[in-house]
Amino acid sequence: MAVLLIFLVTGVIAQDAFKRAKADDFIIFPWGNVPTPDFVAGVYGDMSSPADLMNDLFDCGYNATGFIPAKYVPAAINSHLAVILYDARVASCPEVTPQEAEKTVKAVLDEIESPELRKSVYSMYIKDEPNASLFPRLNLWANAIRKQGILPYINLFPNYASNGQLGSEGYEAHLDAFVKTCKAQYVSYDNYSLFDDDRFDENRFYSNLETVRKKSLQYGIPFWNVILGNAHFHYIEPSPATLGVQVYSTLAYGGKGIGYFTHYAPEIGNYRLAPIDQFGHRTKTWEMIRNVNLQIHSLAPIYCTLKSVNVFHTGDVPENAQGIESAVHLKSISEGKLLVGEFVDPAGNPYLFVVNKDIQNSVQLKVSFKKEGKIVLVSPYNRGKVQFAGEQDWLAPGAGALFTVE
Repeated sequence: MAVLLIFLVTGVIAQDAFKRAKADDFIIFPWGNVPTPDFVAGVYGDMSSPADLMNDLFDCGYNATGFIPAKYVPAAINSHLAVILYDARVASCPEVTPQEAEKTVKAVLDEIESPELRKSVYSMYIKDEPNASLFPRLNLWANAIRKQGILPYINLFPNYASNGQLGSEGYEAHLDAFVKTCKAQYVSYDNYSLFDDDRFDENRFYSNLETVRKKSLQYGIPFWNVILGNAHFHYIEPSPATLGVQVYSTLAYGGKGIGYFTHYAPEIGNYRLAPIDQFGHRTKTWEMIRNVNLQIHSLAPIYCTLKSVNVFHTGDVPENAQGIESAVHLKSISEGKLLVGEFVDPAGNPYLFVVNKDIQNSVQLKVSFKKEGKIVLVSPYNRGKVQFAGEQDWLAPGAGALFTVE
């Protein structure tokens, strides 16, 4: 495999050629199970082994695996991927004693061939979209996993789930119950809000980000957003704009993780245009996701040091969101369907993350800070900080840009 070299810079190209965001700082993962060896052997495109599958994920810009069995772990480590381990004995979440849960988790880890490889497991899958009634049982399993030094993985419903699905009186109460009962170290949730008719439901998407960001700040834990990475049902076919607006909006709200549903197209219904199709071949979506993932890696050295202090929208303001009158660092900005996340770095310097929410039209951007100085752009192409001048002031549909003033 030709290893993809990434240079993260702060003005000059780094000498260390292999640098990507660590999963601890910003996780990028394909949401879902990875095809099994019995399935891929001889029939899944050019990928006929765990090594092929893991190399493909690295090449696409991920820094973590999907949900993989123990036998895939050596290949994942060889491909520089953090491991999200999956085993049905844990994922079925049976009612057991704490001691039985610990014994089961240890048995799963013992299937990994060496103690060193066991230490490399980053997370272990427990449950997707649980009802709140399950939280005490999930916490039992989460405790057993944490005792092995591993992060439990639980993914939550979006805010458009019914109270019956949530098992809670409202979404905020659901998040509170999850964090407190499961002693959560982060919040992961999914939200799909782009539809066949090129419609981006901003109220549905941003109201969820508003609530999750609020709880993230309240509890001092990061959040991860699982976004739409394929077409199915009445959801839109992926494009650079649809992928970009979901990723960059998450960053503007201060998110520290992106999951794509899904990397592998399921063999059901009208699922299509996942990065890997039903025959194991790369689609045009693969290249689009690689491009935005590599931009995240380029921004990460600076972005991951920033603290979110405010977020607002210009033009029509989505439900539960704020308008430009709440701006802390921004003095003025050009008209358009824009989202602005405001941040500070450890030294207190202001940053703006501006997103073009229009998924059809580019925008020419003019921006000024309340603080005087030269505005610079953090390059999404591994060039560090660059001058915000000339044609740098254009934002593509769905694109985002990170600015500061010096």
